[in-house]
Amino acid sequence: MKVAICIPRYGDTKGEFTISLARMIAHSLSAPVEGGPLRIEIFSASSSDLPANRTELLKRAIGWQARYLLWLDSDHVFPPDTLLRLLKHRLPVVGCNQPRRSLPTGPVAVRLDANGAMEHVWTTEELAKAGAVEEVHHVGLALCLMDMNVLRQVKAHVEKGVGWAHWEPFDRKLLPGTTARMGEDVSFFRELTDAGVHVHVDHGLSWEVGHIAERVITNADAVAQKEAWLNR
Repeated sequence: MKVAICIPRYGDTKGEFTISLARMIAHSLSAPVEGGPLRIEIFSASSSDLPANRTELLKRAIGWQARYLLWLDSDHVFPPDTLLRLLKHRLPVVGCNQPRRSLPTGPVAVRLDANGAMEHVWTTEELAKAGAVEEVHHVGLALCLMDMNVLRQVKAHVEKGVGWAHWEPFDRKLLPGTTARMGEDVSFFRELTDAGVHVHVDHGLSWEVGHIAERVITNADAVAQKEAWLNR
């Protein structure tokens, strides 16, 4: 079973990400897998144009005839059994609800409420312990597994509109009724859900994923943490 790991990046990958990736591949190839054995190929594209990166990576995965595509962002950490856990769900699309790299932070997953309005989905420790897997409207592509068979369903839908040859899955479309543009991942999931593809979040795995963030440390931080420093 062929799994394409697709990594868009801008420059080098983060060190902790690279370690997570190596551990995941070693674990995945050493464990028995239903539908296996696994064949894993890594595809990466580097530029500041994220939609173009993702489009190129999707084309490479299609060209390699991958059965599954695992999207990974190069600034995340995750457990060694990540790929196997996602494969085990046997879902068309299942990903992680990672926290945003900002303060304050919040989730990326979104569902639609009873009135069709978007609302954030929060991954809690309780949901994680329960092993909850929830259907959502969209999630980020920082860590997301996609069954490549869904592209047949998407192609049939796209052919009724712009046509497969003109499909731009990561084009940042305008949010309806606004002048703001969606992220490239939200635009992609809009394409999938419009074609009837169901998207899910694994809350248990989401609780174990980390988003690597950088921050400036000042002497104000040193003063605020003085007691902890002296008692270390």
